[in-house]
Amino acid sequence: MAGPSEKQEEYAAEKGVELVYTPIGREAFVFFVHPENPIESLSIQEIRSIYAGETTSWDQLGVKGLGNILAFQRDEGSGSQTALKRFVMRDTPLMEPGKETIIDGMGGMVEKVSAYRNHKNAIGYSFRFYCTALMKNFDVKLLAVEGVTPTVENIENETYPLASCFYAVTRSDANENTHQLLNWICGPQGQALVEKCGYTPISATE
Repeated sequence: MAGPSEKQEEYAAEKGVELVYTPIGREAFVFFVHPENPIESLSIQEIRSIYAGETTSWDQLGVKGLGNILAFQRDEGSGSQTALKRFVMRDTPLMEPGKETIIDGMGGMVEKVSAYRNHKNAIGYSFRFYCTALMKNFDVKLLAVEGVTPTVENIENETYPLASCFYAVTRSDANENTHQLLNWICGPQGQALVEKCGYTPISATE
């Protein structure tokens, strides 16, 4: 997973469970629009302003004819919603979403943004792998952030600003079999599999 929400961490603590996060790869948190939206790149501050409810029109970003920005959000506690708060919003309050802009699943967000007839003015977010590998039937355009596109190369060289580790999450009292599995995931075979699946490995796979 990309990382737990605060509520999930609190729940574990309430149950007396200490969670251990082992990095197993790197992934990009991405923002996307419909391919016919001419915008190519946004800064982190522009994205933050959109999701704070301060920038409300595409005209404010130099895009004419699309009207108000329809900024979709995920449900609270989802990995991508946690990533939005952690990587982009930080200490900036997130605007309260309307019922029509809350999407239950990542697939639903990609599908909505790709539907130009109804949501040509939309913007959404997810993780790169999900958009490029798991939702191939829906066409969206991944935006560059700070002028850097979310390619595998830019994730590897750490120039894309919204890339981070994803983790295998285990209990601190996990048994030896679990530790053996973690060692395998972090070893050459496991990392080769991470790379084959379309993610960026955390260590060299030669």
